[in-house]
Amino acid sequence: MKRTLLTVFVISVFAALCSAQDDAAYTAAMKAVNASNRPLRAAITAKDTAAASAEAAKIATAFDTVLAYWKAKKVDDAIGFATTAHDAAKTIADAKDADAQAAALPKLSATCNGCHMVHRGGAPPNFEIK
Repeated sequence: MKRTLLTVFVISVFAALCSAQDDAAYTAAMKAVNASNRPLRAAITAKDTAAASAEAAKIATAFDTVLAYWKAKKVDDAIGFATTAHDAAKTIADAKDADAQAAALPKLSATCNGCHMVHRGGAPPNFEIK
């Protein structure tokens, strides 16, 4: 009986630690997206394709982490949001034309807003994952 309780306890602690690490990686990725959002918008407004591509590439990389987080949690709508956001960021990063970059930005923005409405709680700077 003691061995069973000990096993359950160890598994529970391990699961909690893994979840905390996942949450930390997710939070760091979302902060990276936020940090690149304003420079991305400014670059697109200025038609600076190189700067827009660089910021969008950072966002796409961050969304790799976000997507992995939601896949591990098996949250289908969030997986869809993260996939769409990643693809929009990648489209901006890969575009060689300022107009193409500008055209992809609303899809990225709308996707972020949609996911935040469903999966983000709290208020700045203490957002919570729902």
